[in-house]
Amino acid sequence: MPLNALEIEKISKVAIDHYRKNPPVDQINVERPLLDLLVKKARPIPGGKEYIVDNIYVANGGNGQYWSGNSKVTYNTRNPNELVKYRWANFHDGFTINEDELKRAGITVNDDKGKSTATSGEALALTNMLESQFKALDEGAKDFVHASLWLDGSQSADATPGVDGLVSTTPATGTIGGLSAVTNTYWRNFARTGLATTLTVLLDALEQNKRDVMRTKGRVSHYFCGAAFYDALRNAVVGANVTQVQYSGGSTLDIDMATKTLRFDGVPMVWVPDFDTNFGLSAPTIPWTKRCYALDLRHLDLHRDTDDWMRMRYPGRPIDQYVYYYAMTAKYGMSLRKRNAQGVLAIA
Repeated sequence: MPLNALEIEKISKVAIDHYRKNPPVDQINVERPLLDLLVKKARPIPGGKEYIVDNIYVANGGNGQYWSGNSKVTYNTRNPNELVKYRWANFHDGFTINEDELKRAGITVNDDKGKSTATSGEALALTNMLESQFKALDEGAKDFVHASLWLDGSQSADATPGVDGLVSTTPATGTIGGLSAVTNTYWRNFARTGLATTLTVLLDALEQNKRDVMRTKGRVSHYFCGAAFYDALRNAVVGANVTQVQYSGGSTLDIDMATKTLRFDGVPMVWVPDFDTNFGLSAPTIPWTKRCYALDLRHLDLHRDTDDWMRMRYPGRPIDQYVYYYAMTAKYGMSLRKRNAQGVLAIA
């Protein structure tokens, strides 16, 4: 028996629920470490607000002085706080299925309304057809959002800045969050680029970045790097013969030549696969694979609309097409409250 439009909508919602419980085995998608971390601590976008706004402390305005006897002292006025604000963005992705595609899958559609006429076979055929479509939609949306969390925002007039815009390889330029990095020296991250791939140079850069960040009470909580930087550091460490072989006793010795974890100051170096493809875009002046971001994620947040985050939408069939539409949308943005707790390094 044919399906009607209401049944298609109902079965579609069942299909997405079934997909989320039983996702097909993925063959192509890669890890998205930053997205996974930020989603866990995401903050809501407040309703009725055009911007994501954070309050930051920028100056003590000290007026300390010595005095004795009848000497006079002075008082000043202070404005220790500043606001930074960031836009949030709208995301959409979607796909269509037309009646010819449904017919080829053994599903007939009519315009009748009322009691269901679908057979169990037709409902199963539509569910199976949609599951792979939902898989592609879900994973594609995650790819898009994860890339946008890294890119500088110049990819679209409607995009908002990600890490590359907030933690810049040229930190003394531009206006970030409404504050000038040119005139406000406190509003600059740290950047060391063009590094040689020797152990001395790489460790020196990592140590200096660590002290720079610690100076204003920051701490590097996460390192994210591309394969070129990761391999350069690993090979430099191995070449300097500063590794350990642990022997637990017995008659045999197992040697595992793989690098289980590469760390600096106890913090793992996390490889971001998308760095090595430049997120599918043209390579920037400093290719992503050569970069290593040293981030204090206590001060970097993802903001999302709790009611519109990876939300499935069913716009309905238009009057001039025999096509069914499915979409996923999100409202989100990023904020950074402390630029001088962030750093970026890059090899030449």
